[in-house]
Amino acid sequence: MEYTKEFQQVMNFYRDTTPKQKQIFLNLISDTLTFFDGQTSYNVDTEFITNFNGIYHQINITNK
Repeated sequence: MEYTKEFQQVMNFYRDTTPKQKQIFLNLISDTLTFFDGQTSYNVDTEFITNFNGIYHQINITNK
């Protein structure tokens, strides 16, 4: 399968970075993330950093 250049760069980043590097990246972009549950939108809670919860990334959210 052939990807566009931009998508290939994203795939390379995803494949070639460690979980810790991905966590750092999530912290860098956290101010641009918004989550929806169908009715309410939530932003990343700036009082907490993205951290590991077991093998998963934990992103704390708030509806402020």
